[in-house]
Amino acid sequence: MSGIHSTHDSFAFIQARLGSTRFPKKILKSIPEDSGVTFLDHIHRRLSSVFEHNQIVFLIPKNDLESIHFLKSRGYLYFCGSELDVRDRFRKAALEFSAKHIFRLTADNPFIDINSIRYLYEAILEIKDTYYSLAMVGLPLGMGVECFSAASLLYQSTETNLDRHKEHVSLHIKEFPEIHKQYRLIPPHFQQDDHSQTPDSDELSNLRITVDEKKDFELICEIWKRLGDQNPIFGVEEIVSLYKTNPDIFSINKNVEQVLFALPKPVNQTKRVNILYGNPKNYGYGHLERCKSLSIYLQIHGYDVKLIDHFKESESNIPHIFDTRETEFPVAHSFYIDNLNHPPNRLNACFFLPHPSFPNLNQNQLSYYSSPLLEQKTNRKEVKGSILVYAGQLDENASNQIDEFLLQFQKSTISPEYPSFQTIKRIGGKNPKNPKIEFQERISYIQFLQEMDYAEWIFTYFGQTMVEGMAKGKKIALIGISEIHETLGLYADKTFGVPYLGSLIELPKMKNFPFNTMPKKINLIRDAHTQILNWLNSID
Repeated sequence: MSGIHSTHDSFAFIQARLGSTRFPKKILKSIPEDSGVTFLDHIHRRLSSVFEHNQIVFLIPKNDLESIHFLKSRGYLYFCGSELDVRDRFRKAALEFSAKHIFRLTADNPFIDINSIRYLYEAILEIKDTYYSLAMVGLPLGMGVECFSAASLLYQSTETNLDRHKEHVSLHIKEFPEIHKQYRLIPPHFQQDDHSQTPDSDELSNLRITVDEKKDFELICEIWKRLGDQNPIFGVEEIVSLYKTNPDIFSINKNVEQVLFALPKPVNQTKRVNILYGNPKNYGYGHLERCKSLSIYLQIHGYDVKLIDHFKESESNIPHIFDTRETEFPVAHSFYIDNLNHPPNRLNACFFLPHPSFPNLNQNQLSYYSSPLLEQKTNRKEVKGSILVYAGQLDENASNQIDEFLLQFQKSTISPEYPSFQTIKRIGGKNPKNPKIEFQERISYIQFLQEMDYAEWIFTYFGQTMVEGMAKGKKIALIGISEIHETLGLYADKTFGVPYLGSLIELPKMKNFPFNTMPKKINLIRDAHTQILNWLNSID
């Protein structure tokens, strides 16, 4: 492991009060109306998919007794402070909880974008500045979150003690970029599609997904009606899709005014690089997910990154990073990821996954790449007898073959020497026939990491999930879903001690399962990203 910072000194602080002048008591209104699920409930539910319970704190005025009663009834953490000096409320909360990194939210915004928080999390783990401010650009108003260091929050001078600084928590940070490093990131999670019909960043950022007045509330309820049932923690991608198909909905609150401040503009990044990833329909989602994390890493290190799924010849003079296997394009400066035509011992090539064509010279060490969140220790306890299956985009027949094979071992139905699977949860593939299989077609990356923490076993094919399972110290078993995956599975068995069971065709005849088999103890070094950064710096 790389010894990156812990996320347990990061806190989500949500400022909330009932005394809104334009729309009183809005934070306790229900979405949808009469549902009993308030603004605060929506916010807490979304944040709970990223933060531990003890990292989510509502910051309220000390005389707000109705809010205190509500928060107590829900079991939510809260901190009471000054009503008018909101910054002081945040400062005292930061000291009380020993926070080092603060995600600031407001109770006006029930539909915060959780994927943005994921990437802000990844970013702060790479930031070395004592004083910093971090945010995504181009998100609809009310879906973004800002993050800053406690050191910046607590920074004090005669110039940062004006009334506007007390009312607006982070204004003193943004007004002095010469002291507080300003990071403004392009969200990678809605860069990856064909943008021929996607609103531009100015148009998108003008959408109001926040509540100051009743018209805002009407829009929020309308959005929930169309998106909430399918996915209660929908994000900016779903909002963009809704806007493309139903733009008139967003005119409900277009005349509501928003208070704005004139702030110094952060210095634009000038070093451009494109990351071309393999389309998930052909390559699976692993390539896209790791490229999104790579985008954040390179942006933090000063690069203007564009995440693309198709090549434009007009941009061939721009450095490109290719995560498209053996597909290549005519580009002056290229870096290749997992491309067998470009061995990993070259300056402009590395492997995110090991491969038998290029044996690992150091058998006790493996370089890999994933989100830095993979390395975080959570409070989630491993559940004995639980197995997590990652099936990607396998068809119905393959999904059922895997399910039937694993159900043999549920509650020791074969023999005591085999593992007893109390729960079988499958992510990906098609809907199971057997109700004993817990199933979700897709979940967020953060949710997937949490599911890995819960699981005692990981069952998958050779790929990113295998390496991440190794990094988390899980018991892993592999299946071959194609001829190449059979070869790779045998290689992983021999080289890393990750048991390979056989091909999908052989599954119905199998009656064995590797019991209590752990991969070899290998030092996993998350340094593939630094190789890419070194290459970029070398061509500047």
